[in-house]
Amino acid sequence: MNNLTKICGVLALVALFPFTAAAENPNRTAINPTVYGYSQANVVKANSIMVYAAGQVGVSPEGPNDFQSQVDRSFDNLLAALKASGASAEDVVKITLLIVDHNQEKLAYLGKKRRAVFGDQPPASTLIPVTRLYTDGVLFEIDATAVLK
Repeated sequence: MNNLTKICGVLALVALFPFTAAAENPNRTAINPTVYGYSQANVVKANSIMVYAAGQVGVSPEGPNDFQSQVDRSFDNLLAALKASGASAEDVVKITLLIVDHNQEKLAYLGKKRRAVFGDQPPASTLIPVTRLYTDGVLFEIDATAVLK
């Protein structure tokens, strides 16, 4: 199956699934939250208070610093930043994921982690494979946009 066929399939699925309101936050509506573990889009109610969380990494001086450990700590750091701003995982409408040396094994772990954190109302998501992040040894980074209730 070529990429154009995959994209057309996703677009067809988007048309089949109506808006699905996020149960936890009435200020956001997730669109098509079941395809590939992320929403195709999120609609945010006008005049909502937005939270923009900077990129969070999970490298640790104590280690371990393998990909999975960094992903876990990055998500923990993101959730802590959201909590400090009055938001939670249910309020996130968009994430950007940066992965060094992206491959299918890393994608599989990331998908599992994303489902564990965001559940049935996942945010819109962009994954960007990169050759390097801000310093050697950093393998993963995540940022987020959230809307407060």
